[in-house]
Parts: sequence; C-alpha cells; structure tokens
Amino acid sequence: MPEPKLHIALLGNPNCGKSTLFNRLTGLRQKTSNLPGTTVDKKTGRLTLDGQTCTLEDLPGIYSLYSKAADEKVVIKSLLGIDNQQRPDLVFFLFDASNIRRNLLLFSQFAELGIPCAGIITMNDTADRRKIKVDSTRLSQELGIPLVTINPRTGEGLSLLQDLHQKAVLPTFTIFPENAGDKLFSFYKSGSLRQISTETLHRYSKIDKVVQECVARDLGLAKSLTSQLDKLFTHKIWGLFLFAFIMLTLFQGVFTLAEYPMTWLENGFIYFADQLNQVLPDGQLNSLITEGLIPGIGGVITFVPQIAILFFFIGLLEDSGYMVRASFISDKLMRRIGLNGRSVIPLLGGFACAIPSIMATRTIRSYRERVITMFIIPLMSCSARLPVYSLLVTLAIPADQGLGPFDLRSLIMTGAYFAGILVAIPVALLLNALSKDKNQSEFILEMPAYQWPRFQNVGLQMWQKSASFVTSAGKIIVVISLVLWWLSSHGPGNAMEMAETEVYRTTSNLPEGLYTKVDRKIDLAEARLEASYAGHLGKFIEPAIQPLGYDWKTGIALITSFAAREVFVGTMSTLFRSPDGDEAGIRATMLKAKDAETGKPLYGTAYAISLMAFYAFALQCMSTLAVMKRETNGWKWPLVQFFLYLGIAWLSAFALFQILS
Repeated sequence: MPEPKLHIALLGNPNCGKSTLFNRLTGLRQKTSNLPGTTVDKKTGRLTLDGQTCTLEDLPGIYSLYSKAADEKVVIKSLLGIDNQQRPDLVFFLFDASNIRRNLLLFSQFAELGIPCAGIITMNDTADRRKIKVDSTRLSQELGIPLVTINPRTGEGLSLLQDLHQKAVLPTFTIFPENAGDKLFSFYKSGSLRQISTETLHRYSKIDKVVQECVARDLGLAKSLTSQLDKLFTHKIWGLFLFAFIMLTLFQGVFTLAEYPMTWLENGFIYFADQLNQVLPDGQLNSLITEGLIPGIGGVITFVPQIAILFFFIGLLEDSGYMVRASFISDKLMRRIGLNGRSVIPLLGGFACAIPSIMATRTIRSYRERVITMFIIPLMSCSARLPVYSLLVTLAIPADQGLGPFDLRSLIMTGAYFAGILVAIPVALLLNALSKDKNQSEFILEMPAYQWPRFQNVGLQMWQKSASFVTSAGKIIVVISLVLWWLSSHGPGNAMEMAETEVYRTTSNLPEGLYTKVDRKIDLAEARLEASYAGHLGKFIEPAIQPLGYDWKTGIALITSFAAREVFVGTMSTLFRSPDGDEAGIRATMLKAKDAETGKPLYGTAYAISLMAFYAFALQCMSTLAVMKRETNGWKWPLVQFFLYLGIAWLSAFALFQILS
C-alpha cells in the first residue's frame, strides 16, 4: 500500500460515534500508540478516500480544549503539532444530532485554530427517538463547513465520505479567533484557567443563537425509556445494589469463563515443554527452553483469556451506556479518598487481575487520579492469591473450627480480602496529600442513551487490550522469567553437583520399596534448589524474614513467586514432598516439621496468618510491575509501589506473627 499523503483526524465529544466510525473505516488496519509525556493512547489507521490513501487518527473524545485532563492534552498536541506530533491536514468533526449545543462549545474552540474541516452528523436515530430535528443545511451555513449525515453503527451514508475531504474548508464560526493557537499553546504549558470561564459564557451566548435557528425539539415528548431506566440504575440506594450485582456477575463470569481456557493454555505449555524436553538433548539449551523460555511465554499467554474476557464485559457495559451510570453513582464515595467515579471499575477489576485493571485506568482523565488508582489496585486481592490463601488457611485453621455459624477459615479468607481495601484507603489519602496537584478533577458526565452494544467495537477493544499486554508487558515478563530460571538452575562453583552427589550418597542404601524414584527426584530437586543462586538468595534473606516466622525455604518460595503469586504453591510442593501439588499433602508435611532447637512446629497458625498478610500486601507479581512501567512510562512508580507495599507487608506480617506466636 502506498504511503499516505493526507492526514485526517476525527474530533468530537465522547459518545458521539467517533470510535465506531473509526473502527468501521479502518477495521484492523489500525494501531495504538502511546504519546510522549502522557499515558493516554491514540489510535491511527489507514483508509482510502476517492482513490487516495489517507491516515486516519482517532483523537480522544473531549468536551473542551481548555481543560487540565490528559485527554485534552493529547488532542492539543495533535492539533498544534507539539512534541513532534503530525498536525492533521484536515479534521472531520462529529456532531451528535441529539446534543448539538454541547458539541458546539468544542467546535467553536477548534474552529479558531485554522485547520480545514468538514462535519459529520451522527446519532440521528437517537435524535429521532427524542423528537429532535436538526436543519443540517442551515447548520452548515452557520458554521461555514460542509456537513454530511452518517450512521456509524449501521454504515448508512459512509459513501458520502469518499469526496468529503476535498470539500473541507476553514470554518467561519469563530468567536475568539485572535491568536487562538498561541493562547491554546500557552494554556497547554501553564494550565491557567484565567479568562476561560468568561469566554465560555460568551461562547454559549453565540452557540444558543445557532441552536435556536438550527434545532427543533418536541417539548411534549413523553419521558424516554432511558429516563425510565435511569430512575432505577442511578437511584441512590437501588442503583448501588444493582451496581454491586452487575459487578459480582461480571467478575464471576471472568473467573468461570477464563478458568477453562487458562487451564488448557497452561497444560498446553506444560505438555509442549515436556515434549521438547524428550526431543532435545540434555543440557543448558534444553533447560533454557523448557524451564525458562516456554514457562515465561506461557506465563504471559495464560493471562490473556482473563484479560480478554474482562475487557469484553467492560466493553459491553461501556457500549450499552451503563458504565457512565456506574461512575456516576460511585463518584461520591470515591471523592472521599481524592478520586472520582471513573476509578471504581478498575479497582473492582483488581479482584480478578491487576493487569487488565491497571490498563483500564486509561478512562481516568486526571493523571494524578489515574496514578493513585493504578497504585492501589494491587491491594485488591486478585485471583492469583487464592491458591496461596487456600493453602495457608488450611494450614492455620483446622476444618472443625468456627465462630458461631461461620467457618473460621472462611472468615480469615474474607479478612484477607478486606485487609487490602482497608490499607488502600490511607495509601490513597497519603498520595493525595503528597501530590503537588491539589485540584479535584472535574467529573463531567454526559448520560448517553441506552443502546445495544456494538460487538465489532467490543471485539476490537478486547483484541487491542490483549495484544497490548502481550507485546508490551509480555516482553518484560519473559525476560524476568529467564532471569529467575537462571537463578534457580545455576549455583556458585560446583555447589549444585555436590548437592546432587550428597543426595545419592545418603539415599543409595535405602530400600527401594520405601524410597522410590519419585522420592529421589524430589530430593534432588530440593537439593539443587537449595544449592542454586535462588537458594543462596533464600538463605541471604532469611535473617530479614526470620522475625516473620519464615525460614530459607519460604524465602525461596517468596523469590520464585515473584514470577506469579500462585507459583508459591508449586515451590512449596517441591520443597515439601508433594509431587502432584496436592495441598493436603503439603499441609500434612509442613505440620510435621519441627524446629531443631525448640521442638516447636515450624509452620503453625502464626506462620500461616503472617504469610497470608504478607501476600495480601506485598507486590509479589512481576506482571503487575511490568504493566505499571508501561502505563506510567518509567520505573519510578513501580519501584515506589514495590518497596512501599513490601514495607507494609513486612510490618503487618511481623506484628501478626509476634502476637500469635
């Protein structure tokens, strides 16, 4: 395909059909890129208009150019060509026929920048339902640009775009044209809102005259279905119950639907590694591929079903119009900790998986609030912690213990989940107090009409988010997995060979019926692990974790589970003679272990509760750190996050162990 000669940008308010039109025009011929200095993505794609190859850029939906939100900064960068961004040759401005007045504020600001423009009227079906009639001919005259009517959802009128770019002209609807570009550039640099409020009022006085001339509305219209539904979904009491039910259903769906494909993928990678292990000759290359590279890639791909399904459901809620209502009803609660309603969905998503939830914070327009939300998401106990909690709670509490009608194990598991929420509140308040930006962001919501989700849009979003995780965070995860493999399979000098020799020496005379090949395999694996660099790291950190009740074996599990929290169970299975990973077998062996000096159990209730607290707070997930690095464009926040939560985890685990032991 020839290189595009024309660069076109789509501009408009949120919920005006812009992304739907973009997806319909470009299909899969698009890519997402992260702009320098911001965490908001823009999408670009290619299309052919009247035989000419063009680049189409989908700018974030915004309400005004004069705002401090990250979305607006992305648009300003593109429109003014800041930071080496390509300035559009022309703009297709989208007008929502059901809300022309709102659209004209942004248009009046854009029209003063001197960029050729053509207009596209969308949402006519919504306007018809609301008995709103737009005189497009008169509106075209008032604005001084050509206008066409298109339905992005159905594709009706798309042919009108073929020669629209040739008709683009400079708009005549300019209210403050003097030095508009310089003024916008100064605002981008300083963020000063002086005079903007006065100008906005003056703009609306002009806008209202245009609306009066071009838009007619049947004031006798009966209340719409949307209004009736909002009585229930945005009710101050029932709205919260419905929101909780919808979110519970969503995350239950994520758990249930992702379980099988994740298991299939995990088993598939294990099978593939086993087959290669049999084909490849023994040696470092075999170990690198089957124990390092393939598990590393598998650790990335295995997360994809959960990410894809979560974003599919979120896409359905967004496209149906419900997500805006969810943000609205939760806004008052979130503002008490310095956030707003846009934070609630990512935070709830953290109970499924922090990775897609951190990526979902892109809808938060304030950079400060987005960073704080991303920062506290790992405190929501994700599904990967569940195997760890399950093992430790059965180790700590006998099955027959309860508190009244409640199983004590269930109460402790619930407490582990709520502990993260309780810690997240003061952390958010602390970050707000330390932030230089003390302004609470504006939270302007346009309640769109309820509609059937557009599955093409939802599918594209699901694909893009999943691909973004695999290509961006996946590279970091694989590298760290290879590092962990090397640490676990290599040791200083001939320490590992000597450890193996010692196992053979001490077990060679044991009866075969009592000491099987499986027993020797486990002993060899444990000996190699203890002698490896990872084992030495476990020994090295043992003084730091002994006050928490942990020994070097637990230290190794802490190190290896950094690849993924659930690896803890697999590591403990190897260390405690449970080759099939059975939790009951691990528990029985751990309960028998005694301290050589005191004769007391090594792994009792205090140990288990302390370790549950550690995993509830510590950021034991390299995937989360990788995504944080990608989303914040640097290692500053991931490292602060890692060490802060490590400190909280150590202190809480120390306190619980000292109290309970």
